[in-house]
Amino acid sequence: MKAITASLDRVPATLLLLLATVSIQFGSAIAATLFSIFSPVAVLFLRQTLGSLFLCLLYRRAIAGALRTAPVGVLLLGLAMTATSVLFFEALARIPLGIAVTIEFLGPLGVALATSRRPVDVLCVLLAAAGIFLLMPAVGSSLDLGGVLFAFGAAAGWAATILASRHLAPRVEGGVGLALAMALSALLLLPVAALPALSGLVRHPEALTAIVGATLLSAAVPMLFEFLALKKITAKTYGVIVSLDPVVATLVGIVTLGERVDLKAGAAMAMISVASAGAALASRNDAKPKIPAAGAQ
Repeated sequence: MKAITASLDRVPATLLLLLATVSIQFGSAIAATLFSIFSPVAVLFLRQTLGSLFLCLLYRRAIAGALRTAPVGVLLLGLAMTATSVLFFEALARIPLGIAVTIEFLGPLGVALATSRRPVDVLCVLLAAAGIFLLMPAVGSSLDLGGVLFAFGAAAGWAATILASRHLAPRVEGGVGLALAMALSALLLLPVAALPALSGLVRHPEALTAIVGATLLSAAVPMLFEFLALKKITAKTYGVIVSLDPVVATLVGIVTLGERVDLKAGAAMAMISVASAGAALASRNDAKPKIPAAGAQ
């Protein structure tokens, strides 16, 4: 593993982030193909279990110390991550990937703009609001109302995840915190999802390959890429690159899932992406970002 991370450390941070962005959305698309076999929560349980095993193995030497240092912080991050992921997967089962990611993206955008009163930030808010306004007429017709509500819930969850991560960051290194939070997420889902997940695997053992692929692409690989990139990149640059998530998700949904996105929905996604990028560019904060986007899905 050290050889792998050493090799990846030589890759430009912006390229690692772009690869992580594409990887996350392909992983989510693979997860969506499993909803005909498993419930969204069962798919998430399998992903969190496998992903946490990978990440806890990667950060195994620091786990005990992190638990002693910040047990409450790990608990808060695990709860926020679980809520976000459950709501996002429930949304993904009902509405197109690109739209689910776009709505979820309102969470970090809201956190970024919540305490700002600069004119450029007001413009970003208005642009994001216009994007949501364009989506609203489709709700209840071409867009499932439940899926949209789940996506808004995931947006609130992502905002909570960011706040929990900021609380934990001064005490525990980010990768260790996310590894423990993902393990806690798997434990929280265990009572409701373990039996359906295992019975589904017994009936469809061929699905294991897709589950491993979804885990690697939407959790393990992008988290590794992002944490390596976060060492060398500012929050402003990170925010601009991550703002491409809705666009990438839309393209991945079209290519892999055969989803259709009309002109209004496409314009809405573009508006929210531009608003997010604008907020990042206008930020005066050049510190290191606190949490990778992979932790929110």
